[in-house]
Amino acid sequence: MKKKSFILLIILTLLYSLIFTTSCTQSSQKKQTSSQGKESSIFDTGEIEKIKITSPNTNVRSGCSNEFPTTGTLDKNDKVDVVGKVKDWYVVQLPNNKVGAVSENDCKPVVVEEKGEMNTREQQYMEEQPNLNNDLTAQEQQMLRLVNDARAKNNLSPLEVDFEITKLARLKSQDMIDNDYFSHYSPTYGSPFDMMKKYGVEYVYAGENLAANSTVQRAHDALMKSPGHRENILKREFTHIGIGIKEGGPSGLMFTQMFISKPE
Repeated sequence: MKKKSFILLIILTLLYSLIFTTSCTQSSQKKQTSSQGKESSIFDTGEIEKIKITSPNTNVRSGCSNEFPTTGTLDKNDKVDVVGKVKDWYVVQLPNNKVGAVSENDCKPVVVEEKGEMNTREQQYMEEQPNLNNDLTAQEQQMLRLVNDARAKNNLSPLEVDFEITKLARLKSQDMIDNDYFSHYSPTYGSPFDMMKKYGVEYVYAGENLAANSTVQRAHDALMKSPGHRENILKREFTHIGIGIKEGGPSGLMFTQMFISKPE
């Protein structure tokens, strides 16, 4: 009987040791994961309703290629309705109701968005930062330099700061801290594209990069190592950026980069 009790005691001791070790390992792993940086990216194309012709005597083709015959011409600054897009060609409806195709090299997209309503909290936040309308924090300036240095190394034009989307980027970073989440989909604002449209930001292309890290340099390095984030940073079509960096979150700093290409 004593022998059985002794064996049982050994088994229980081993089980306790295994459970305790596993629990400590899992706890250690969770702690390590939470202290590591996180990144996420998303991209969207706006609803292009019209195009504006940028070249004189632009050919309208019967199909989406220069091999198709010409069905008419459009003058510079003419605007026509867009039916759809196939690769590098816009399918358009002409004033005579005929349908043709125009190369994107001969036009600029026109986007029309309706501005949404801001709630009281959003209005208060926007009104509380008039001194930030035309300025970036030191950390935001550092991130802008890193982004534009990366673009310069890839023979791309620098991104210009847009302070309206900078406000939104700051708002998004603070919202992630306040509501303890890390996602492009905010319980407060919806997607970043919902957010942009609500505040009347018009875009042809738009993207968002998120990061949680301890320094600006580490966040940038992590973003550049990830294909999706790197693609947003180096996207040729983007013309403007908004950067919002706030202190807080499990990694110390929360980063939001919002990119857009502005329509005509």
